[in-house]
Amino acid sequence: MKLAETAGSWRVAIRVARRSAARSKARTLLIVLMLALPVYAGTVLALSYASTYTSADTEASWRLGQADWEISGESAPAVLETLPPGSRTARVTYGRTVVRAEGAYSQRDYAAVDVDDELTSGIFAVRAGRAPRGPDEAAVSAALAEATGVTVGGRLAVGVPPRERTVVGIVDPARELSIPLVVTAADQPLSGSAAHTLVKLPPGEGWSPDMSAARTCEVRPDGREVCVGSLSTTYRGDLRPSAAELATRTAAFVLVVGFAGLQVALLAGAAFAVGARRQRRELAMIAAVGASRAQVARMVLANGLVLGVLAGGCGVALGALTYQLNKDTVERLANHPLDHGAAPVGWLAAIALFAVVVGLLAAAGPARGAARQGLRTALSGREPVTAASNLRWLVAGLLIAAGGAVAAVVAAGPTGSIVTVTAGAMAILLGVAAATPVLVAGAGRLARRLPLAVRLAVRHAARHRLRTAASAAAVCTAVAGSMALMLYNAAEDVDHLMLQPDARPGQVLVPAAAADHLTPPRRQALEAALPTRAGIPLVLADQMVRPGSEPPVYGNSGVPAWVPERVAVGGADLIRAVTGAEAPPAALAALRDGGAVAFYPHLIVDGQLRTAGGHAVPAVLVPAPDWYTELPAAVVAEETAARLGLTTSPAGLLVDTTRPATPAEYAAANSVVLAAQVEASPTVTDPAPALLGTKREAGGRDYGAMFLVLAAVSAAVTLAASAVAVGLATAEMRGDLSTLAAVGAGPRLRRRIAAAQAGLIVGIGAALGVVGGIAPAAGMVAFRDNLAWRIPWLPLAITVVLAPVAAVLFAAVLTRPRLVLVRRLG
Repeated sequence: MKLAETAGSWRVAIRVARRSAARSKARTLLIVLMLALPVYAGTVLALSYASTYTSADTEASWRLGQADWEISGESAPAVLETLPPGSRTARVTYGRTVVRAEGAYSQRDYAAVDVDDELTSGIFAVRAGRAPRGPDEAAVSAALAEATGVTVGGRLAVGVPPRERTVVGIVDPARELSIPLVVTAADQPLSGSAAHTLVKLPPGEGWSPDMSAARTCEVRPDGREVCVGSLSTTYRGDLRPSAAELATRTAAFVLVVGFAGLQVALLAGAAFAVGARRQRRELAMIAAVGASRAQVARMVLANGLVLGVLAGGCGVALGALTYQLNKDTVERLANHPLDHGAAPVGWLAAIALFAVVVGLLAAAGPARGAARQGLRTALSGREPVTAASNLRWLVAGLLIAAGGAVAAVVAAGPTGSIVTVTAGAMAILLGVAAATPVLVAGAGRLARRLPLAVRLAVRHAARHRLRTAASAAAVCTAVAGSMALMLYNAAEDVDHLMLQPDARPGQVLVPAAAADHLTPPRRQALEAALPTRAGIPLVLADQMVRPGSEPPVYGNSGVPAWVPERVAVGGADLIRAVTGAEAPPAALAALRDGGAVAFYPHLIVDGQLRTAGGHAVPAVLVPAPDWYTELPAAVVAEETAARLGLTTSPAGLLVDTTRPATPAEYAAANSVVLAAQVEASPTVTDPAPALLGTKREAGGRDYGAMFLVLAAVSAAVTLAASAVAVGLATAEMRGDLSTLAAVGAGPRLRRRIAAAQAGLIVGIGAALGVVGGIAPAAGMVAFRDNLAWRIPWLPLAITVVLAPVAAVLFAAVLTRPRLVLVRRLG
């Protein structure tokens, strides 16, 4: 009997909820959009992920195809002789070669491989045409086809010397679609080759490379045994995603979905609370005719169920449609080929169910409040005041945050569980959000000292602090999630910090082997292709500088800087090129007087520069801004080098530029360098490219697209959350605003009140989001031992400062100033 009563009650509640949703179209659309947004994004991500990473074995196939091992090196033939009977092999050659298209030269990756071989299946994806099969055929990747303008059926010159071949297909490397690649037949290796052998073992057969067969040992006449040989092996199992990598993916999913779900639940809960307040007379009438508290609560819960089902269905449908219409874009972003047959039905069903669960959770609080409301108060139309204890919320928030902090600290570190760290970080965020009502109530106590519009907004927020806290917590979640990802992505790789620049940013270095082939016209063409300040031939002495002390630590790596110790012969132009500033008079005087100019202080001892050959000359310090590995450490005049008996030799050409070269300018300059080598001598088999000096400044402002996208997403979410919160608060204040209009309040007061509401909600949310975002970022950074903290100031300022200011301005501008008179009950 009870089951039948419950089922009947739910049927009535759902019917009422459907009709209520149809009557309140604006509120229904708002809640459905909020619930459908994470479902929509989750559907696109799930379809993209399932089509890209279909299995761990598929990821291994991007490198090894269907093979079990990849063997390369001088000792590979000896090791391959130990393979068990029935093994199959395929030869793949990787390297870099010269490509000539429309008269321009460039260096590109290439692969000589039989793409149609069963063992190589999965390494390449044939997009158009077919794989090359003869000496006069080649295929190119889509990235190279776009860069050169070549199409199937066209002609392309590849190799050293370049040889015209017919392009018979577009073949992309599965491991990274963006690689500009040339593909030739397996028996047509080009320049700079490195042969690899793919090995497929017989079913059920175990084998591992015999390292003893990889070495050839001989006994020298002096009795010493010398072993030579090199071997490189790659096992299929090592290319599958590791447990740590899978855990990182799971943690990222938990972080994104958890934060999105929490934010949507908070905003939707605030919307349901407003809807329940508007229905309180209807709900009171239902209770007055005999409905129990549980039945009244079901009337509100049914709203969450109906809207959750609608949002789940719409979100999955729109997400699937977006994925189908943008497969090419998804594939380009994933940088791996998609399996268009993959359809994660279970995932999509779970994502749709997520909207239903979030809808029910969002409606749970308002349902509980509606069931416990006083009957006489609700029938009279009087607005109830929140009576929840601030101490209860504060204690609950502190306990939740403390528990999350303990879990995150215990599980943090490279050997811990990143999933536990992420769960602990989310608990910290929940605890911070739970303390939001205390902050809102505290702001209400300060209201009497504030201007009229701000005072009205703050007092209204304090009266409904649970709804206001939910909106502020939604902003907090958005800011915290974006900030956590920004801090994690901004963390410096310590290994990267150890990489010193070869030259100043924008400079172009032509190696000696390439510079020898630069005729005067070629050199003029090279300098004309770049924003050249000066072309400086590098002439180096045969003796190194003897440093007087160890160099300091480079950056934050903890490793001493590697400082060049070569002495160059030159003058003011070379000093300008190394330091980036004009040579001071003292440095020029030192060169004229037979002294030296050193660029690093630890090279000077007692005012002198000493060489490894025992020479010592007076030295002047002109500090270089960084440690450049390919630039000289000191400069002497030509006369000084001759006086000291130093043997000099050319070491290439340094092109000092007025600004960093654009990619097109560098490509044109590199084309000149390659053409000089390839066309000058047929004996050149491995031409050297020009080197472009690059360096990201430590802690600098070179923010990638990921940082700015995260900041923009956070700002957009903050604006949306503030708009929803202000809209809900304005809807609740219609009676108060009507009273103000009746007593002569001006039309601009409504805008000022809306701006104050937005400032309060977004300000509290952004401040708490900064605190809540540090925890998950710290946990993810601690999971990797090669990361060092770096603050992305520009995206952080966009998220924490500009977004709240924009929310206040938008609330003021978009709010209609007209005050509407409404009839008040009671």
